[in-house]
Amino acid sequence: KHNNMKKVIIALVTAIAVGCMAMVQPAKAGGVYDGVAPGSSIVGVRLGLSNIVGVNATYDYALARVWKGTFTIGGQVGYMWEGNSRTETLYGVKSKVKYSNNYIDIKVRTTYRFNVVVPEWEVYAGVGIGGYVNPYVSKATLKGDVAGESVNTKEKSHGVHGGVSGAFILGTSYQFTDAMAATLEFDMGNLWEQSWVNLGINFKF
Repeated sequence: KHNNMKKVIIALVTAIAVGCMAMVQPAKAGGVYDGVAPGSSIVGVRLGLSNIVGVNATYDYALARVWKGTFTIGGQVGYMWEGNSRTETLYGVKSKVKYSNNYIDIKVRTTYRFNVVVPEWEVYAGVGIGGYVNPYVSKATLKGDVAGESVNTKEKSHGVHGGVSGAFILGTSYQFTDAMAATLEFDMGNLWEQSWVNLGINFKF
């Protein structure tokens, strides 16, 4: 009876172990063999974590395989926020200035993705070009006494400006499954209108 119970326990433990190994089995992704096949789409969602705070979404469509990688073309939409306030006192007048920038960035991009050593791991590089708009708000308050006269003024300005947006793209991704990957991407171009470091998730279908 005890031997039968041991056999049952061993069988259950073996089944659980096999199941766990199957769930954590590395995805067959990356590189020229099981990576981004022509006709596939990659959707990415990322947080900007460097000079300014924001989010961005990307779409890349796999065009063709060349050597050990795949060329893609797609686009990127991002929203980045930057703000600051400062207070200082000069000649008895206290001034407070507060501003906020709201960058909306849209780019067309192309990348080349290739496998290095580990099949699940890809690195990629590319370029992007587009434009951005920035609805900005600035507020200034002056309060104090100058030569016996009271000063209490408030000023507010707002508007929209924009320009050309470009980026040199360098990134890496690791496929946890065939459909999902963690990604780290560096966008180096317009140094003030976008985040340099972006961390997020890719979905491939």
